[in-house]
Amino acid sequence: MYNKRQTIIMDYLTEHGEAKNTELLPVIGGCSMMTLIRDLNKLENDGQLLRTHGGAVIAPQVQGKQELAFDYRINQNTGEKDAMARIAIDFITADHAYYFDSGSTILSMSQNMNDEHHAIVTSAANTAIELSRSGNNTVTLLGGQLSTNTLSCSGPQAERMLQDINIDVAFMATSGYSSHGGFTVGSLTEAQLKREVIRKSALTIMLLDHSKVNKSYPFTFAELDAIDIIIGDKFSDDFISEAEMHKVLLFSPHDGMTSEERIKKYNRLFKNNF
Repeated sequence: MYNKRQTIIMDYLTEHGEAKNTELLPVIGGCSMMTLIRDLNKLENDGQLLRTHGGAVIAPQVQGKQELAFDYRINQNTGEKDAMARIAIDFITADHAYYFDSGSTILSMSQNMNDEHHAIVTSAANTAIELSRSGNNTVTLLGGQLSTNTLSCSGPQAERMLQDINIDVAFMATSGYSSHGGFTVGSLTEAQLKREVIRKSALTIMLLDHSKVNKSYPFTFAELDAIDIIIGDKFSDDFISEAEMHKVLLFSPHDGMTSEERIKKYNRLFKNNF
């Protein structure tokens, strides 16, 4: 049984594969470096991670297994993610420009698109490959530094490419959301890219499963009022109240709406944003 700090450490390492101690301290919050080191030692003794110079890596990677952090996430909650992806796909038409963020739910979207032609920009290498399989899509992959854990590109090169690209609707992902931290990730360059994508987009849709709620990572890229629609698997009453305060539409497989009803709400919002 692990305490809250140790659980957060494992969640972060599962997400990112590895981390420096200086990255982990703000994630777990409110403790000393010595406390962090004791937690890391405990997790290492239990075989959950391996200490490195100034940090730690998740155990499967150091044991030579092939499973990376992204491979772990893509196999979690697959039914819920596919249901969320189907809702998002209903909002895609052939006459607009879209941005697909990195993330396992958005990858599910790319695997289940219809055969119409779509113009899509993405930072995710695996999503770009999936989208290109149909042969009908025009796919632009942003360049930059490739993260082996998220399989996405970010950095100055990606941001420079984005300057000349127009985006009507952005489908975004996040590592965590909290009311005090907003939408957060563990990489500064990814946060900067996500922030610029949202700024350029006429409409922003966040895909957020419940496991990400009440989790906070070092870098905030958006607050709730920057998002137009959130698609999730389920929402707590507190989250629903918070979203209503910021006039954010919420959709889920359990919202009681038909696809036609969701599309009608989406189209009304889309029209108002243009």
